[in-house]
Amino acid sequence: MYSVLIVDDELSIREGLTGLIDWNSLSYQVVDTAANAIEAKHKYELHTPDLMIVDIRMPGKDGLELIGELRAADPDMHMIILSGYADFDYAKRALAYGIDNYLLKPVDEDELQAYLARLSAELKERVAGHRKSAAVKEWSREMLVQSILLETSPQSPPAWAAAVHESGLLWDSYQVILIRLLLQDHADNGPSTAVKTRLATSFEEQNWGMVFSLDSYLGVLLRPSFQKELVRKLMAADIRAAVAAHGLECLIAAGNRVEQLEELPSSYSSALARMKDHFFYDESGIIGPDSLQLKNRLPGTPADVESGLAAVIDRLYFAIDIGSADLLSPLVEEAGRIMVAADLSEMAVKSRYVRMVTFLLNKLSQHYKEPGFSGSRMDEQLQQIYRYTSLPELQRYITRLLLDSMDGITRDDMDVMMKKMLDLIHRHYDQNLKLETLADVFNYSSAYLGKLFKNITGHSFNSYLDKVRIEQAKTLLDQGRKIHQAASEVGFSDVDYFREKFKKIEGISPSVYRKHSN
Repeated sequence: MYSVLIVDDELSIREGLTGLIDWNSLSYQVVDTAANAIEAKHKYELHTPDLMIVDIRMPGKDGLELIGELRAADPDMHMIILSGYADFDYAKRALAYGIDNYLLKPVDEDELQAYLARLSAELKERVAGHRKSAAVKEWSREMLVQSILLETSPQSPPAWAAAVHESGLLWDSYQVILIRLLLQDHADNGPSTAVKTRLATSFEEQNWGMVFSLDSYLGVLLRPSFQKELVRKLMAADIRAAVAAHGLECLIAAGNRVEQLEELPSSYSSALARMKDHFFYDESGIIGPDSLQLKNRLPGTPADVESGLAAVIDRLYFAIDIGSADLLSPLVEEAGRIMVAADLSEMAVKSRYVRMVTFLLNKLSQHYKEPGFSGSRMDEQLQQIYRYTSLPELQRYITRLLLDSMDGITRDDMDVMMKKMLDLIHRHYDQNLKLETLADVFNYSSAYLGKLFKNITGHSFNSYLDKVRIEQAKTLLDQGRKIHQAASEVGFSDVDYFREKFKKIEGISPSVYRKHSN
């Protein structure tokens, strides 16, 4: 539809022209009317119409002055003037401004309709030409950006200068955003082309930047005014909506901001590096310079990884066995930190998580014959692990999976209580643990609870606690702690009492043990 603005100081003429013609049938729409030149100029700026019908004589600034001002701003806009017989000579002067036609009042409906039909064909041709020109220009801009991104020389060729100026890419700063479509079973680039077309239209309308393709990625060259955190969140939502419209998902990564166009390869490289490490970012929107990277690349050997994971798996099994749901998420995250510290790849991390979950579920199924541990369901759940694109999201999924398994277990209340007591001892051995305190917590008499504890473990509460503390002290002494330091860290306030207990349990003094250990 082509837009029309009618300008006349007489209300009857404005309403008459609006209702005289079936504008819609001719592909026109009267978007507004104005009663004087000042109002007309304001509404021109508001609507930017394709056609204006202007009365040549109006109070104040007349139509001729208005036409002169508008023509200077918009050489291509079509205009028709309205004139009385007495204004014929005056109207002819307006032809110097490129007026399309003039109509005498009262307006002849057939004459206006015939003109509108001819103008519609002309406007259609002009719009098609503009679209073609815009498409060629956009294609040229994309070719230019691709050339710059693939340029290995630090200096831009002199030929770029004119092209950059012509393409309108002389900005204060630049930032590259890369979009990777998770195409799954799509063998061709059909979805990529459709998503690119939709994004190009959206970004052009909002003036966010320009969309391009490079290798297997879609990219955005972001304008300076939109290189901000809030806008990036809106942009991420817009990109994901465009991708989701084609039944796909995507990953989005932003490069570092650069000041010069010839530095664009640097922004692209940093975006590419973040994209390749996307799994190790705790970010649900656009992975950018401010995103939290989970990889810290601490030194770690394969043996460290396996021993560390084995210890976590033991604790996870114990936590599931006693029903301690609050321990699952921290332990799953601890396993992730062990693997990240060893610089394992995304696939290696996923494979180890699969092995870990498989081991736990199989071990639980041997002890608890629950229907929730069926093989087919387990295989389906494990396959889901490989589909996650973010480590934190994967860890949340694994935690939910273990929680579901834990909820399906039927336990004996007494067994659960005793396991919780043992868990408390192993986690809080360095605290001032007393049987009387735990008896209050579990609502039992201390004498009964102590007898029950010894029947199950073979040790009194205090002797079991001492054994756990001494075992932890041995680890600290192996790590180089001094005797008084180890005693304090495992809960002994008196170092002499610690020496006595150590010798009673281990058969040698802590100093001898430390010497042999060294």
